Formats: sequence, C-alpha cells, structure tokens
Amino acid sequence: MGIRTKNFIQSNPHPKGKRVGDCVVRAIVHAFDRDYLEVRRELNQFKKEVGCKTYKDHDFIYEYLKDYEEIKFKAEIGKPRTKVWDFLKEHPTGTFILKVRHHVTAVIDGYLKDSWDCGYLTVYKAWRIK
Repeated sequence: MGIRTKNFIQSNPHPKGKRVGDCVVRAIVHAFDRDYLEVRRELNQFKKEVGCKTYKDHDFIYEYLKDYEEIKFKAEIGKPRTKVWDFLKEHPTGTFILKVRHHVTAVIDGYLKDSWDCGYLTVYKAWRIK
C-alpha cells in the first residue's frame, strides 16, 4: 500500500534503519524528540518494573503514559470511527501518541510521523504529550 495520508512524514529512527517491531520505541522517540537507543534502554527498564514481557503488551503503553492527558475514542452506533487522518485534521497543533489497531504512532503538529503510513487505521486512544 502506498502513501495515502496527506500529512505523512516517513521516518525510521532505528540507528541501522531496520524495520523491526519497534513502533512503541519509534513513537516515543518522535513524540519526545529523544535518542532511539536511550529510549529503548529506558523502555526495557520500565518493562521489567511493571512486569510486562514486551512493549506490545496491552498495558505497557497505558502505564508508561499514565501521567499524560488521555483522549478516548468510543464507538458510536451509526457514526464512523475516527481514523488517524481524521485525527490529523482535528488536531493541527500539539504532540500526541496514538494507539491504533496493533500499532502505536506519533502525531506532531498535524503530521503523522512513522516508518509507514498508518493513516487509514482507527484511533482507539491518544495521549497529549505537548
């Protein structure tokens, strides 16, 4: 699938440019403008502290971001769910981490910043970082 999201910036901060299952690390790197290896070390330590086996454990990102403003997206009968590209239009300023289906991504000032275009995915939850 090609790029379909108008405000998509392709970025893979992995130091070796590898495409691995590191979406949580990438989203945090982008949202907090931090070093990839530093974030990965921090997340590995936090993972042990909270008893998660992987960053992809359902509770991991919720626990990691618990001190940030949370925006929930509930399904309503007869209304379409909010997609990432809808979120971009509705939030032209600010920095957010979004939880979508089997993925976590970052939105910065109305732009989706990730290694692939996930704009078509439904947003389940967002956290306002800045």
